[in-house]
Amino acid sequence: WRARLLAGLLGNDVVAFHTQGFARNFLLFAQELGGLPVDLEAMTVTVGDRQVSARHYPISIDVGALRELATSPEVIAQAEALQADFRDGGRQLIVRVDRTDPSKNIVRGFAAFATLLGDHPELVGRVSFLAVLQPSRQDVPEYADYLAEIGAEVARVNATYGSEGYQPVDLRLADDLPLALGAYRVCDVLMVNALADGMNLVAKEALVVNHAGAVLALSENTGAYQELGAFAVTLHPFDIQQQADALHEALTMDPDQRRARRQAAAAVVEENDIAKWLASQLADLGLDPDQTR
Repeated sequence: WRARLLAGLLGNDVVAFHTQGFARNFLLFAQELGGLPVDLEAMTVTVGDRQVSARHYPISIDVGALRELATSPEVIAQAEALQADFRDGGRQLIVRVDRTDPSKNIVRGFAAFATLLGDHPELVGRVSFLAVLQPSRQDVPEYADYLAEIGAEVARVNATYGSEGYQPVDLRLADDLPLALGAYRVCDVLMVNALADGMNLVAKEALVVNHAGAVLALSENTGAYQELGAFAVTLHPFDIQQQADALHEALTMDPDQRRARRQAAAAVVEENDIAKWLASQLADLGLDPDQTR
């Protein structure tokens, strides 16, 4: 299977990946499995009388379209409701938006939040965690079991730290774009702690629509980390205590630093938008983007 996959990929002129690391790994794979000569500086592999290029094009979002959608009346209404429910009176809000895929590491994320509250009791009643999760592949037993684990962990956290008028974790199982965008707009921290993720567009989406100086808490194992890690609080996805400490750092960060980081990260996303993603690929094929429309 590996040999056939490699042969199929090498039938292309350009093999594209999200990150430079992924592209490099592909070349090393061709060298080790196929015994083919590679040039890691030029990022090419020689196949007979052909050269195949390995390139990285980090996929992105349509920034303008997303921002326009984020100002729709439905999204504004969701943002205002979330602001009143979770942030008025100096309270803070952590948000995550994900599919209930085991690779998204949701259970450890909630465990890290529980650890945060245990380590810093002054945050109990002052910080909430809103999770907007879309159930995924429930016909697969492992995915159905994982959704049950998520529910059990949420129940544990709420039973341990909840009180009258305070529910630490608000779990919403829904495919609800207006709710997700409303949460992006008002959150103080966006948590993305995936075990492994080719890119993760949630991180990019939240940064360009947020109005609260949100801090991105981002797993080092996401493709997005290559572009945005310098502006994020890093998460080590298997280390629950480290994630709890990183969340505390994000929540207590100086407001000016929070705003500066978000603005710098958003500028990166704006520069490397979906149009640039496509244009870069066409250019490497020797095509004019304007003539391919």
